[in-house]
Amino acid sequence: MSSTTTPTTTVTIPSENKGTKVDVTAIAKPFREDIQRRVADLEKAGLEPPLLVGLLANTDPAARKYAEWTGKACRADGLRYELRLIDSPIDVENALNSANDDPAVHGIIVYYPIFGQVESFSGTSQDDYLRDTISYKCDVEGLCHTYRTNLYRNTRFLDYPTKNLKCVLPCTALSVVKILESIPNCYDKSKPIGRHMEGQVVTVINRSEVVGRPLAAMLANDGADVYSVDINSIYLFRAGGRLEKVSEDETPESVVRKSTVVIAGVPTKSYKLPTEWIQPNTTVVNVASFKNVDEESLLQVPGVTYVPMVGKVTVAMLERNLMRLYENFHRPKLLQYQQPKEEEKKEETQAVVVAPSLSSEPWYGSPIQLYNAIALTVLIALTLRK
Repeated sequence: MSSTTTPTTTVTIPSENKGTKVDVTAIAKPFREDIQRRVADLEKAGLEPPLLVGLLANTDPAARKYAEWTGKACRADGLRYELRLIDSPIDVENALNSANDDPAVHGIIVYYPIFGQVESFSGTSQDDYLRDTISYKCDVEGLCHTYRTNLYRNTRFLDYPTKNLKCVLPCTALSVVKILESIPNCYDKSKPIGRHMEGQVVTVINRSEVVGRPLAAMLANDGADVYSVDINSIYLFRAGGRLEKVSEDETPESVVRKSTVVIAGVPTKSYKLPTEWIQPNTTVVNVASFKNVDEESLLQVPGVTYVPMVGKVTVAMLERNLMRLYENFHRPKLLQYQQPKEEEKKEETQAVVVAPSLSSEPWYGSPIQLYNAIALTVLIALTLRK
């Protein structure tokens, strides 16, 4: 099926020399409208919309809010959504495997944290193990090993060299990319693919496998120099998959000060990015469930563009990923002919019955069988001549 291009919305930044706060609702809108059109096309073809199954096994308020947003958005856009509440975290793996094996399920999302960073026999984290347990055919968040590995290698298709099945990208990281694409001076689409962010310096404060590391890789794949800041280290991601550990002279403050884009994703209420580090005309995106910046003081920085929340675009990317998985792996193969009208069926069926069955296939099964038949015929002919 041919890919569709979703129109994007460009954020208008006032010319006044002051900070601007961006509401991402308008950015999410065209993506959701595209989903609605595609669902309508499925229904016209007599097909049910894709089904997304959510697995929730915790009381984390952010996870519950995300589940609530997901269900509300899916239902509003015509997609099917089913939230399965699991009493004990230990039962999540069985529930996940059941969803993987269910042909009626087209997408799966697990709401983390479940075990958090508690070590387990399955690896450094049981949550990481669960992410890799989700089938790549159902992983709407794009966080399983297959999609993460392809992202870090900048491999954009699952079926190279055919290039019919595009990879799913992590939806939160993808939402930040779509937001930056809509903000003037972040992306330059006049440049070739892979160089849209050439010349930009980005700092991502978070290196988790859920948001920070995939996002750093995606922005580097688009040409930016990306500083990835975590608790005790700073790395520099560059185009072509290059990863460098920076010199000891570099600090979170020094890399933020040289950045044109700063993305904060620290999942703690106590963390605040010092506003004095932010330079004029910088774009600041908050991807954490907590506000990592003091909004009032940040908006006093001349020309700053501030995105306080990305959730609405994240859900739109989740829906987009669900539709891609459905088209890649789950959509029924379309019939090659139009189903005849009811009143024509009897006549056409009779015509098929009396018509001889012609086959374009050869009578022999393989060239070897043909050779054997010819050789046997020649042998018999020679024997008869004697």
